[in-house]
Amino acid sequence: MDTAANAGLRVAIIGVTGAVGGRLLELIEERSLACTELRLYSSDNHVGESIETAGTTRRVELLVDPAELSDLDLIFLAVQRADAEPLLSAISGPVVVDLSAASLPPSNIPFVAPGFGTREQVRELSRFKLFQVPHPVALAMATIFQALDTVPFCAATVMLGASSLGHRAISHLVEQSADLLNGKLEIEEDQRQAAFNVALFPGGAELEKTLLAQITKLTGRAPQLKVQCVACPILHGSAICASLPPAAGADTWAGALREAPGILVVENEDPPTVVDAIEQEALLLSVSRDPQGTSIWCVFDNARRAALAALWIAECLVRDPALQLN
Repeated sequence: MDTAANAGLRVAIIGVTGAVGGRLLELIEERSLACTELRLYSSDNHVGESIETAGTTRRVELLVDPAELSDLDLIFLAVQRADAEPLLSAISGPVVVDLSAASLPPSNIPFVAPGFGTREQVRELSRFKLFQVPHPVALAMATIFQALDTVPFCAATVMLGASSLGHRAISHLVEQSADLLNGKLEIEEDQRQAAFNVALFPGGAELEKTLLAQITKLTGRAPQLKVQCVACPILHGSAICASLPPAAGADTWAGALREAPGILVVENEDPPTVVDAIEQEALLLSVSRDPQGTSIWCVFDNARRAALAALWIAECLVRDPALQLN
């Protein structure tokens, strides 16, 4: 892939009309990723749609045969896990960035993220032709833990919006909200109301284990932490509320977070909301202390940060320094 990478990448996004796939397309334009070719794929429902990006109108196609991807350099696989698995076994040739693996514990497959690896490592690992990226919550928590080094956390509540489950969940929440406001909502006995409701995240126990395993892989140490995931009736974005016990040096923690890359500490004003974080690349944090301990409130755009983690891999594979933004 060296020659192509020097001139730019031949790229495909599979799942471009989804919550993360759409963000990927936006970021490719915003960050001017060097692409000599960009193909867009989605499901039957979106085939034939036109998307304008970087001054070019591109047609969304249906992937009929994975063999048609063999001449590409890089594929972003931004679909649900059940849809990703058959494609992973069928694609041969290009490097694949598997975003569906965000729901899996780390394995022996290269597992990388900005801030937890180098460009040189990504280029070396590209010989395996497959990368997995962490869940945006795991990456956010690992970024905070790395900034605070050995500080003992005790508990974290993770609040996830509909976008964490994909575009279908967003549409479902919108439809339920409209029906409920219009007095038309009907829910089957085996269904759970999503609109205007808060509940434990479906499959939360497995996700919590996965998050801890991914944090351990990223940081190199296992956090002594209880995590609980909650589903919130918001369309986009996520939030984390982490608790730390009283400890020596707690007065320095806000400063350490302030200096960490990828973190913006909001001070001297109201704590940031999830809405404030949408379209932001940084984690937005506020820190509060009292005699009972310290609380860290963190909000972020989960879909955008997932797309950024994937795009960083592509940027690492562009070898010409003149084509790299960072």
